[in-house]
Amino acid sequence: MSTPGAIQGTTCVIKKGTGAGTQIVGQGEFTTTFNGAVVDITNKSSGGFVELLDGSTTSQQVVAAGTIVYNSDTDFEAIRADAYSGTQDDYTIVYGTTGETLSGKFTPNAMSDAMPTDGNAVMTSITFSSSGTVTRTPQTA
Repeated sequence: MSTPGAIQGTTCVIKKGTGAGTQIVGQGEFTTTFNGAVVDITNKSSGGFVELLDGSTTSQQVVAAGTIVYNSDTDFEAIRADAYSGTQDDYTIVYGTTGETLSGKFTPNAMSDAMPTDGNAVMTSITFSSSGTVTRTPQTA
């Protein structure tokens, strides 16, 4: 049973390239982490309390990790090549039903393949680590 007002789970789509990009991953389950250290501005006038700079973090990085299913052998090989070589490229992560996106330079890494022998889809656990600015477009739904 869903919770009223809660955002329901959704699949993720990964696109490679700028603009509309080429859809690399048709479905995936991801956990996204926004890393960034808060800026401590505590001083003698803080009265013994910690004060943090509002609206600012340092060293922000976006890390998306999860399990994905590839759309085609060509796309599978392209993302594997980036992961093996440590190549940064433009990627966009699209959260299915919400329409939220994260776009920027990402390096796919920490890849682990599960290749079944029964004809089912290849499943790969992978992490995309950002480098530089990541642009977030808020959800539309």
